[in-house]
Amino acid sequence: MTLASHARFSGWTLLLTLVLAFAMQMFTVNTLPVATQDSLLAEGGFYESLSVVGYILCIAVLVWTLRGAVLRVWYLPLVLAVMAARELDLDKSLFTRGLFKARQYTGDNVPLGGRLIAALILALIVFAILLMLWRHARPFMADLFQGRAWAGALLLGIGFTVAYKLLDGIARKLAPLGIEVSADAERTAFVVEEIGELGIPVMFLAAILLWPGTPPTTAHPTNRAHRV
Repeated sequence: MTLASHARFSGWTLLLTLVLAFAMQMFTVNTLPVATQDSLLAEGGFYESLSVVGYILCIAVLVWTLRGAVLRVWYLPLVLAVMAARELDLDKSLFTRGLFKARQYTGDNVPLGGRLIAALILALIVFAILLMLWRHARPFMADLFQGRAWAGALLLGIGFTVAYKLLDGIARKLAPLGIEVSADAERTAFVVEEIGELGIPVMFLAAILLWPGTPPTTAHPTNRAHRV
């Protein structure tokens, strides 16, 4: 086995281990008494606090890895910081209706200054996401199809993000469709969602650590054979 193949195998082994670890946590917490679950999964509780720490670690490792070059990919730490802020509900507590709520921009009781500030911040976030996609979506897909572990970690992080959005308030979302969710199923979805939120920064951190060199800072980075 070549050095590159060994590194790739080690990377995917790490990801499989992390996925199994999260699956075991979800299963274990789901068997605990409801009071214990609520304590662990509450706002500001154990798992949410770990998630915020995870995003902070992602930003720190990214900045440390890139040093001064991080300014060329400023949108990456910005997006991570926004996700950490959402974990702390700052998008709600710092705004009249919520940064990502339409009522923040259309509600009668929102001051004009508050609307403008929120609109500017939201525009910056949207611009950062679009720039990130424009620069890195194609290299990411190329490395994913080549079996690079860092791309797999990033895909898993995105998958956790989508899953938790779908599971958040699943009973309320399915009710208009005439689908009734049992209390046990709703509780299981809640456990999976809250623990899955921790999986997002963990997978993003794994993606950063698995990248063998400086992350791409241009729209068309040079592919290197020793990437994992």
